[in-house]
Amino acid sequence: MSENTILWADDDYDDLQMMQEILSNKKDNFKIIEVHNGKEALDYLDHTTNPPCLIILDINMPVLDGKETLSILKNTEKYKNIPVVVFSTSESEIDKLYCKKFNTELVTKPPTYNKLNATVENLLKFCR
Repeated sequence: MSENTILWADDDYDDLQMMQEILSNKKDNFKIIEVHNGKEALDYLDHTTNPPCLIILDINMPVLDGKETLSILKNTEKYKNIPVVVFSTSESEIDKLYCKKFNTELVTKPPTYNKLNATVENLLKFCR
């Protein structure tokens, strides 16, 4: 696994841009592979020889959403050991239970830049 590469699946370009900015200020030089839906995430994983240290999924994406993607990742032998975090605006109990079924943390997107920075720092622990 690549210690500093994160696969981030989110169709919100503003969120991806903020993440790039936050990670550019970290001393560990994290690299984000940006994809915009679950199908693109799975395509990336199928074609890489060096899997990411972390996969971050939004729930609401076109083509293949975060829940469907999570299910595929956790039920596929070559992907199931890659840490996954669902990072979404959802606070739905159904979504939380779905993630729990796959032993995956659901993190609610924080409303401010400072809280987002702290949240990202916690997410990076999966890569260390």
